[in-house]
Amino acid sequence: MRTFIVTAAISAALVAAAGSSAAQPLQVSYPTDSSLNCEQLSAEVARMDQIMGASAQGVASAEGSARAANLGATVAIEGLARSGALARMPGLGMFANAANGMARQSAATKQKQHEDEIRTAETRRAVMSGLYQGKSCGAPQPGAASAPAPVASTS
Repeated sequence: MRTFIVTAAISAALVAAAGSSAAQPLQVSYPTDSSLNCEQLSAEVARMDQIMGASAQGVASAEGSARAANLGATVAIEGLARSGALARMPGLGMFANAANGMARQSAATKQKQHEDEIRTAETRRAVMSGLYQGKSCGAPQPGAASAPAPVASTS
């Protein structure tokens, strides 16, 4: 019964590790970027900040998943050894080690994807900031009333 539970737990971990999101990857630039107005450019910079924050959390989560996979495999193999299941079922330890390897590989892949997304978002943020400055967003517009000069006090 214990062997069944351990095997089921390892299988569940593999299924969970295999699930991934299929979102369209972020690009540094798009053909329509030059037509964005100042507000849209500012919003895109803010969106890149959000993506970088979420991806940083994803990196930390992937690192935690890898540590959990190592700990889970250690506990599973130790339990199998103590229960005598390894002696009764040859290859069970190899299955547990393979499951651990797959879970660690999945975590490493997710971590790399998040790191790549951070780099892309940083570069896109820089491009959007350059476009923002190039369009003189945030700068006083020509012909706009300037702030009144301070009045000198006569004492």
